[in-house]
Amino acid sequence: MTVYLRFFASLGQLLPAEPVPYPAEVSNPATVGDVLGCFQVPESLARLVLLNGRHVAWSDPVSDGDKLSVFPPIGGG
Repeated sequence: MTVYLRFFASLGQLLPAEPVPYPAEVSNPATVGDVLGCFQVPESLARLVLLNGRHVAWSDPVSDGDKLSVFPPIGGG
């Protein structure tokens, strides 16, 4: 199945620059953690994970055509 990925900020270097969103072929069934593990994203660096615009856990399942957006911790002041 295909899951479409967008990694933001420093996580962007883990994906090819094009195309955006990046189509990732993953086995079925798969979880958010399975998909991110394929790209060596440590859970500590994936502070906010959205699946089709909704906050999800690493254990949540993904489906064909889903869109996964991943944000690292962000600081500022």
